[in-house]
Amino acid sequence: MGLMGRIKGLFGSAEPSGSRGEPSFEAYLEAAGEKLRDYAVIISKLESELLNAKDRMRGLERQAAGFRASAEEAAARSDSVGARTWLEKEFETKKKLESSQVAARSMEAGLLETKARYAAFKQAVDEAGGKHDTLRLRKLTASSELEAGQAVSASRYEAELARLTQGKSDDLDEEIAKLMRERKTEQ
Repeated sequence: MGLMGRIKGLFGSAEPSGSRGEPSFEAYLEAAGEKLRDYAVIISKLESELLNAKDRMRGLERQAAGFRASAEEAAARSDSVGARTWLEKEFETKKKLESSQVAARSMEAGLLETKARYAAFKQAVDEAGGKHDTLRLRKLTASSELEAGQAVSASRYEAELARLTQGKSDDLDEEIAKLMRERKTEQ
């Protein structure tokens, strides 16, 4: 056995002796639950990024308003070069703001789609878990009914056997003796 075989043996899963090498439904449900948790983390990160993008947009709006106010002050002082510089900065900031708004709308649409997928996946996992629980309860009920039926059948059999053996053995012996006599008389 090579080194890789030993490592696989150490980290391999312990399977029940009767298993066919297939994971159980509970394992699938657990894996789906882990995926749901991963999905929830992704959604939280996306929401956080969207909030950060909106904060940056508000900052850009404030910055553009500040540049506009500085340009107006420069124009009031008759500083055309300063006013021009401040207006150029405002224009660049507004361009950044517009691109940020487009990105934020795209992020919001992606977030809504991701939330919809998460909800559908969660519903499917919940339905599968519910059906699995229902089937387990049905199996438990059926096995209980089967055991109860077997117990009733056994008790009926014992009661019938007791009835037949109680007081009837004399009748049976008499019947056998009668048949033996008839047989002797026929010979």
